[in-house]
Amino acid sequence: MVDSSTVIGHQKILDRLSTAISNGQNSHAYLISGPDSVGKKCVALYIASALNCETASQTPCGTCSQCNRISRRVHSDCETISIDVDGYLHGDGNKRTVITIDQVRKIIRECYLKPYEGKYRVYIIEQSHRMSEEASNALLKTLEEPPEQVVIILISSVPEKILPTLVSRTQLISLKKVNRLELQKGLIQNFQLEDTAAEELSKTCDGKPGIAVKMLNDEDYKKWRSDALDEVEFLAEADSYARFIYGGSLSKRYLKDRDALIAILTLWQEWWRDVLISSYGINNSIINQSRVDKISYFADRYGSTKCAQTLRILNSTMVKLQKNFNPSLTFEQLMLSMPSLT
Repeated sequence: MVDSSTVIGHQKILDRLSTAISNGQNSHAYLISGPDSVGKKCVALYIASALNCETASQTPCGTCSQCNRISRRVHSDCETISIDVDGYLHGDGNKRTVITIDQVRKIIRECYLKPYEGKYRVYIIEQSHRMSEEASNALLKTLEEPPEQVVIILISSVPEKILPTLVSRTQLISLKKVNRLELQKGLIQNFQLEDTAAEELSKTCDGKPGIAVKMLNDEDYKKWRSDALDEVEFLAEADSYARFIYGGSLSKRYLKDRDALIAILTLWQEWWRDVLISSYGINNSIINQSRVDKISYFADRYGSTKCAQTLRILNSTMVKLQKNFNPSLTFEQLMLSMPSLT
């Protein structure tokens, strides 16, 4: 169900939203920002449920027909818009990297129709910073004169990349990482985990409930994460030649799926941060607790200076990729400039 118990953390924000919506003071547009996997989509669905909930005493109740259908993603008035990665929506089979003008035009056509089964039509636009300029301008015109009974929710981890005039017409909701103890409590309540398991998982996912849920439910994600950590451990021990060859494969993977490779680099940053922390003897703050022995090994071999240097190099690589530097040269430089084992 989509009630406050299924959104792990962010309770003060949920309480304010629930009170405002119950009093008829909801906004016609929201922008939910925050790190990846911190719960932005869950909060968006919470808003959708609160707007359409049938129970006046507790909004959203999480048990009525409206809340139930929204939680199961089958509500006809609650639609999620995302990048058409396989060309299915456009019917041409071409992969896209932006939310297109056609996708936004569909929203505009539909939003002037009355809700079919609920009180409000709710459109949730994921990765809204990926809207094309045309799409952003088209949506802006709609937000300037918003239709009644329509709420548009933008979700983004980089809101600074969204058209400023579009941002100015939304109510901003900024989510932070969830406190570890609060996350641990949520995992126990929602997934009936034992205290020890919940404690370890809450450390591993670094304040991001979405990662915790994936690690509990998604075997593919578990394998992806494990493989990415195996890679960074391999590179930590590899010599310069092996790293150079590996850099070529990273470049090819980046050109094939940019977002997937960025996610891997982000996980590598997290792992090296663990190694740095361990080099100071603070193992209880390590995120990847299941690999604490290997992390301690590399911490002893590299030392704090080289760990910090590696983190700076990884951060610089991420910045270069965001600025569209040549990926082949960028990964080559990454591999050759990373410190080696003593």
